[in-house]
Amino acid sequence: MQTIMRHTDWLESLLAERTRTFVDEFGSFYAWLEGSYGGDTLLLWMSNSKVEEVVPQLPKRFKGRIVLGLDVSEDHMVPFARALHWANPRRALVVCSGEGIGIAYPGRKEVAEGEWVPWDDPREARQLEVALRPEFSYYEPRAYAPWEAPAPAPLPTTLGPRVGAVGWEQGIPTYGLGLVGLDKNLEALLRVWRMH
Repeated sequence: MQTIMRHTDWLESLLAERTRTFVDEFGSFYAWLEGSYGGDTLLLWMSNSKVEEVVPQLPKRFKGRIVLGLDVSEDHMVPFARALHWANPRRALVVCSGEGIGIAYPGRKEVAEGEWVPWDDPREARQLEVALRPEFSYYEPRAYAPWEAPAPAPLPTTLGPRVGAVGWEQGIPTYGLGLVGLDKNLEALLRVWRMH
């Protein structure tokens, strides 16, 4: 069993003073950043350990809405699927290490702790029980489906997030976005998506 911890309470309090915020049943924190009129909603999903690097790189001006989603899990698909429900985005970006935009994931499953093998039969994957509170836990099936999508902008490409298939299955274009050069790459994507 895995227990989830939070360590960004100070930043969450600061965001809560300035915008609408929410914490869901999985402990994921959301902040709705409102831009000017006329754009879509974008979910910017990240591990809460990355938020201090991401916030300074966010655009000062944009159209529509950027929903910051702070994930307290280790890139689990169950909380990400719930984030898609709460944010109801037109598109989603999952912040990853590296540079560029993640446009594909080959599919992997964990059959024993730390042992990852290529995707085939997801029923054989390990089930991880995650305890959020004494009265609430969930099971994370450690099988992440393959997905691939064309690059939405002429940016360097890299491996996408393992949870990306969750978004694509719901009709939500989902990509990875590397921390290196995040500000410039996010701005390029917002221009393509007419949110800049």
